[in-house]
Amino acid sequence: MAFIPEITTRVSTKVNADGIDDSINKIQSDPFLSQCPSIVESLQSTKKQLVDIEQPVSYAVAERLQSNQEIIISTKHYITGMMANSVDISQDGNDYLVGNTAMSVDGFPYPLAIETGRREVFPVEKKVLRWFSGGSVVFSKHSSAVGPDPFVEPSINTTLTDIEEIVNNEVMRVLK
Repeated sequence: MAFIPEITTRVSTKVNADGIDDSINKIQSDPFLSQCPSIVESLQSTKKQLVDIEQPVSYAVAERLQSNQEIIISTKHYITGMMANSVDISQDGNDYLVGNTAMSVDGFPYPLAIETGRREVFPVEKKVLRWFSGGSVVFSKHSSAVGPDPFVEPSINTTLTDIEEIVNNEVMRVLK
C-alpha cells in the first residue's frame, strides 16, 4: 500500500494530563492530604485511563475520516469504485494515516489530480490519450485542464464536527 503524500492525513491524539500531575504533586506536598494515598492512586488511575484512550480515539477519528472521504468520493467520482475503495488506514507509531492509494494502470496517483486539478495533458508514449467517460471509451490527442475537486479538506471538516461525539464514545467505552 502506497499513500499519496499530498492527500494523506495524519491522525494523532495527545491527552494533556498536566492538571492531574499538578494535583498529584500538590496532594503529595501537603502534610494533611499526603496522608491519603488513595486520592493519589485515584488520580493516577484516571490519568492512565485518559492516556489509554489516545490510540482508540485516534483510530476512531481515522475510521470516521476514511468513511467521510469514501462518501464524498463515491457521490462525485464513482465509475469503477476503485478510488472510493482505496481510502486506507495505516498505523505509523501511535498515529494513523488516512489516505487514498488508488493508482491508474500506469501507476499515476489519479486521486491527486482530482483533489488538486490538472493542467492540460498530452500523451507521452502513444499518439492519443484514452479514458472512460459515461461508459464509453474516449480518445483524444490531449486532455483539457480541469479544476480541482477536493475531497480531503471537506472530509476533514466533516470529521471535525464529529470529534466531540467520537471522544465521548471512546471515553464512555473505556470507563465502563
